[in-house]
Amino acid sequence: MLILDALTPVGLAVWLLQVVLVWLATFWADRRQMLVIGAVCATFIVAGFSLAPGPRTWVEISNLLLSLGAVGMLTHTCRRQRAAEIARLAAEQELKASEETVKILRGLLPICAWCKKIRNESGAWEQMEKYIETHTHAEFSHGMCGDCAHNFDKDLKAR
Repeated sequence: MLILDALTPVGLAVWLLQVVLVWLATFWADRRQMLVIGAVCATFIVAGFSLAPGPRTWVEISNLLLSLGAVGMLTHTCRRQRAAEIARLAAEQELKASEETVKILRGLLPICAWCKKIRNESGAWEQMEKYIETHTHAEFSHGMCGDCAHNFDKDLKAR
């Protein structure tokens, strides 16, 4: 500590030690622990400044502000990084859960050009609706488009 004090500007050694402690805590502390460590180190920095003898120079005051800023910045950055990591893990878990619940059709489907039946894995031909309902979560509700309704009406009138 004496060597560090001799190599640094006036009154910076104790504050550098606090900043280094906060920086080291960024490697292992969770969000709440980081907040506590940052607050304790900031308290020691202010206490050290308050208890130091003699008049305060602008260098000591600027060192105090710089060290408090460094502690605050490290604490804030670490807390945001931990929050982002938690959000990323939650998103990964949500993605895995959604992948398990969603069935997706991929690849080529052999389909009859005439009747639109699909050949399944065993080689049998199934109605398209039944095949899709079996292999996905989709359900069908049948209706009639405007063109077909018009043609159906025309066919009924022609009979």
